[in-house]
Amino acid sequence: MRASFCAQQQGLRPCSRPSLRLLPARHRILSGAAASTQADLAAAAAEKALEAVAPGAGLADLARQALSADPEAAAQLKRYEAAVVRLEKAKAAEKELEAIMKDAMKAAAEQDASAAATARNRADQLLAEAEVAAAERLLQAAEIEYSSAVQEQSRLSRAVGQDGDRIESGKAAALAAAGGLAGSLPFLLSASTPGLQSILSLGASLAACLLFGVTYRYAVREDATNMHLRGGAVAAFGIVKALGAADVLQATADASDVFSAAVIGNSALYALQCMLLFGFAAAAVEAGFSNGLVKRMGGTNGQ
Repeated sequence: MRASFCAQQQGLRPCSRPSLRLLPARHRILSGAAASTQADLAAAAAEKALEAVAPGAGLADLARQALSADPEAAAQLKRYEAAVVRLEKAKAAEKELEAIMKDAMKAAAEQDASAAATARNRADQLLAEAEVAAAERLLQAAEIEYSSAVQEQSRLSRAVGQDGDRIESGKAAALAAAGGLAGSLPFLLSASTPGLQSILSLGASLAACLLFGVTYRYAVREDATNMHLRGGAVAAFGIVKALGAADVLQATADASDVFSAAVIGNSALYALQCMLLFGFAAAAVEAGFSNGLVKRMGGTNGQ
């Protein structure tokens, strides 16, 4: 419009629209004008901001006011401050994580050490229990061996004791036979016609004295002061032997002479002879006890 007006003023042919070729140049001119206008406005705002600052303000205040005057710079500053805060938080979290990891590693190490100590203690306990069990088995084996040895010793002792008792009983029988023979000699020598009957009677008396010696040793044992026991043993053997002879005398006598003075007198005389026989046998055995030739039943010498 301005160009057409100028052309009318100069007498030129008026034109109703500008040329299309001038549009880009016009756009560039308008853009440059807008940019220069914005630059002028920014410079003016900066000058106003500098003028508004007090004369004694520092550089930090100037920078802060300059940044606050620029919205984009202020936004960048806020983002920077937020990033710094996040970075500090991240550093603090990293330190806390490191502390947690250290504590966890320390706790794991302590737990491993405790588990190892527990395992060692358990192993030591099992080893001790195994040693105790082995010792108990050895002790049981030793006790069994000791018991077997004691039983064997007892058996041998009994065997030796039995052999010793047999020997001592044989000695007592021999002494009793000797004593009985000494007691029978006067009756044997007083016989009018000693013959086979007298020899058989003497043999029977010796056999009875042998049996009496063994029985007497087992009867009196260690009771050396019991006269009733010793006298009872002598009387028992004498009466049994006398009753046997009395039965024979009564059997050989006539029926009318069974209770005759001759039969009863002979029986009483034979009973006295039997008492003397076993009395001498008992005296011989007691002499053997006293002299230590024969041990009493129980393993001691009679004194």
